[in-house]
Amino acid sequence: MDNDILDSLEDLGYVDGPEDEAGLRALVDGSEGGARCPGYTQLVSWAAGELKAQANMEDMINPTTSAEDHSSFLMEVSSFLKELGCPHSVLTEGAVSQRLATPETRLLLLDFLLAELMSARMISLVTPDQGLTVQMRESDQAGDLKSMLIALGFPKPPANITPQQLFNKVDQKVNDVKSKAHSSLIGKPLFTGELSDKQWKMLEQMQREMHAEYLMRRQMLIKRLDVTIQSFQWSEKAKQREDELTKAFRTRRDQMKEEPGVNIGDILAAREDLAVLEKTSNASVRKATKTALNKIIIGRVPDRGGRTNELEPPPPEMPSWTQRSGGGGQGGGRGGGGGGGGGRGGRGGGRGGGGFSGDRVQGGWNQGGGGGYGGGGGGHGGSGGGGGYGGSGGGGGYGGGGGEASQKVMDVPCSSHRSSA
Repeated sequence: MDNDILDSLEDLGYVDGPEDEAGLRALVDGSEGGARCPGYTQLVSWAAGELKAQANMEDMINPTTSAEDHSSFLMEVSSFLKELGCPHSVLTEGAVSQRLATPETRLLLLDFLLAELMSARMISLVTPDQGLTVQMRESDQAGDLKSMLIALGFPKPPANITPQQLFNKVDQKVNDVKSKAHSSLIGKPLFTGELSDKQWKMLEQMQREMHAEYLMRRQMLIKRLDVTIQSFQWSEKAKQREDELTKAFRTRRDQMKEEPGVNIGDILAAREDLAVLEKTSNASVRKATKTALNKIIIGRVPDRGGRTNELEPPPPEMPSWTQRSGGGGQGGGRGGGGGGGGGRGGRGGGRGGGGFSGDRVQGGWNQGGGGGYGGGGGGHGGSGGGGGYGGSGGGGGYGGGGGEASQKVMDVPCSSHRSSA
């Protein structure tokens, strides 16, 4: 690294540096080398100054004249490397007093600065400066002063006029115009009192809050306008005239500013007529606000409902809970009930049992069979049993067996029915 640094110094044209490796080592070795050596700080300061001129940097490194100035030198080196964007962490991190504590870090600093300087010079040769152009931007205060001078009929002020002379002339001109003008031209100020420092601070705080509030309102209104125009552009007819619509809209949209232009100075400039309130429906006000859209009469629109107090509650998502009923019912009538039937036939007993006559003879699913004169039992999936004249009804089986047996019982005479029962 030592020879590379010496070659770089020679290529860059530094004539006051060390001539050989021993001279370079004398600048970086030992406790009196590095930041405590004026020769080392002078070399670093030269490289930093050349870099500042090439890269338009703000920070700079000043050389030291004694070892006592090493702390300020280290601080300037740290700030300069930070602006330059040094990638070596040993030179930019840790305690500032320990960053150049070793000969290796001192040589690394020189090598980095010289390499950056050579790169900056090569870049400047490839892309030479085409000349500096100064762009003057007029401040708000200068614009207001210019407008005031034009309104008062002032010629262009000379370049050597002082601000005091200019404002004295403006004051004289304003007083002259006021004396000749009618009293209603300017009017009386709305606020004529005096405020303390505390009151001015409170007024400034209120101004900031109002500014933020109306900034948000303007942003909301402008966003609503943009969204509305975008919705118009969705139709096929609007797409055919998109350029015309955009041009007509942008000329007006660009004039809308989100930032409110009201400040505390407007309070002092307000006149008494600002305190006079006028209704927006006043004839004098409507002259400037009415449009052709106000004359369009909209036809009668049917009432489409939608009021919350007229809506019916939605049906429940779950059925109402009821107590579970028992098993098979008991048949009634003069001849006695069929009971639950045998086995699963009892499922149909709930509907089993008949009156005196004319009840259901056969039952469907979960329906027991009724008897004629007497009661019958129910089956699981088929017909229930039929009842005889004075005996019990037939029992129900699983799958309609009981119903089938009951059907046969109903076909026999009464004597057979008693014997089978």
